[in-house]
Amino acid sequence: MTAYSIFSTLAAIALIFLLIHSIWNTAPEKRRAFVIPGLIQLFAASLALIRGRILPYFIPHEIVTILCYFFALYLTFTSAISIAAVGKPHRKKLASLWVITAVAFWILAIFA
Repeated sequence: MTAYSIFSTLAAIALIFLLIHSIWNTAPEKRRAFVIPGLIQLFAASLALIRGRILPYFIPHEIVTILCYFFALYLTFTSAISIAAVGKPHRKKLASLWVITAVAFWILAIFA
């Protein structure tokens, strides 16, 4: 298993844990709000697995590269917001997952 495959798997697992955590701690009537963000996170996880050469390319390589840079920027911004969050449990649990995912996406976007 190459390093890029490990980084892509790490990013995908962190994104899936973030999705599960956000849905798990929400009231049932508010869970509908997580449908679109959940689909976006699953798409980003599949892009990470494609970029890490675990899944075959079903999107052109250039578009995958552009989307990886987009998600790397987005996840960096989200991790900065999570680090600056007021709640200490939020910083400890979620900020670390956002940072791991952002670093993995930057490595995949630049080097893979």
